[in-house]
Amino acid sequence: MNLESVNVHSNEPIESSKLLDSPLSRRGFVTKGMAIVGLGSVLPAAFIRAAFAEGPPPTALTTSKRRALVVLQLGGGNDGLNTVIPFSDGAYYDARPRIAVSAESALKLNGSVGLHPGMTGMKGLYDAGNLAIVQGVGYPNPNRSHFRSMEIWHTASTKENVPTGWLGRFLDATKYEQQSMWRGANIGSELPQSYASAHSFVPSLNSPQTYGLQMDGSVRGQTQRRTMDWVQLYAQQASMGGALALLSETGTEAYESTVALKAATATYQAKATYPGNALGTALKTAAQLITSNLGMGVCYVTTGGFDTHAAESGTQANLLKATSDAIAAFYADLTAQGLSNDVLTMTWTEFGRRVKENGSQGTDHGTAGPVFLVGGGIKGGLYGETPSVRNLDSNGDLKFNIDFRSVYSTVLSRWFGTDPKDVLGTAFPELPIFA
Repeated sequence: MNLESVNVHSNEPIESSKLLDSPLSRRGFVTKGMAIVGLGSVLPAAFIRAAFAEGPPPTALTTSKRRALVVLQLGGGNDGLNTVIPFSDGAYYDARPRIAVSAESALKLNGSVGLHPGMTGMKGLYDAGNLAIVQGVGYPNPNRSHFRSMEIWHTASTKENVPTGWLGRFLDATKYEQQSMWRGANIGSELPQSYASAHSFVPSLNSPQTYGLQMDGSVRGQTQRRTMDWVQLYAQQASMGGALALLSETGTEAYESTVALKAATATYQAKATYPGNALGTALKTAAQLITSNLGMGVCYVTTGGFDTHAAESGTQANLLKATSDAIAAFYADLTAQGLSNDVLTMTWTEFGRRVKENGSQGTDHGTAGPVFLVGGGIKGGLYGETPSVRNLDSNGDLKFNIDFRSVYSTVLSRWFGTDPKDVLGTAFPELPIFA
């Protein structure tokens, strides 16, 4: 089973270079995450404080625990109709004579819809009341370009050229709650646009063990000295103002985060068996960050491969099983760690698929799809109306019935206690997902 690595956006390569066109600014540095990756030396915090004796002190670190959100992006456009299956509607089978999931194999949620048969892990969460499924999620005038639709979901705006993402604005709006630089993190190598911000540093990493200063392998004996020289140089630059101070501040924040991370995550032991795929490893890393008590607020993971234009049945079955198994293991780990009520996991995908299958036994870019929310602090069940496969829009696509920003607004307001207007700019109807 070949699954795409996490944080790989193969559908629209331009997304990787989009932010590189912006001029030098703190926003430019911070939105790129300036992740310093590779196994390197870690100096004690006392040395960093000494190095900054004549300059500004490093950002204070706290160990306050707060509610956390894990955002899981299903890149490529997951087919919602073959995920939450309207098995009682014959029009679904008429539209998909070769790729529809049979009513007999669907994991029944009620008398009309069921989950894909590979999603046994998430069906268990649903039965326990720990999975909420929001049906028919989308936005007005849907765009079928991977890049543009992802941009809309990342920025929470249908306007173009929005410089910040919704999570970046959330971190900026709540930056005075605590000074921990680990309030947000990205698992992978490419910082998602959701984290683009004006003031918030967000590290990117593949694992705590490999997050650190990258050193020249040919001079390993000089690693400690070179690290000390690097920190001292940045400390001197901090008082010079302009671009040098900007570089110093961002680089030093990145280094400070390695110091805190190494110590805080050293004792983590997984209390569930994660699947041996990239997503399982990424969610295990998320659990390690959350249980470290570094003040983690938002953790982001991306997994891809859902652009199923051909041979959808086998490909999507493997992807949904991998996703379901990884999420179930993540929840089991958090439960055993005593944190299941403090962590919310939310999935999204840039768009759904067309109702009718194509000539390659796949589906092309479509519209509305489901959003999943998992956690011990939610009221599980189905939310929103099941999208009708009979009453379609003028393009023959599903009509959305819940704006995705209503989901965001509900999470911001009911989970984090933050005014959604500070992040989304306007109010959206909220959902009764939280107890």
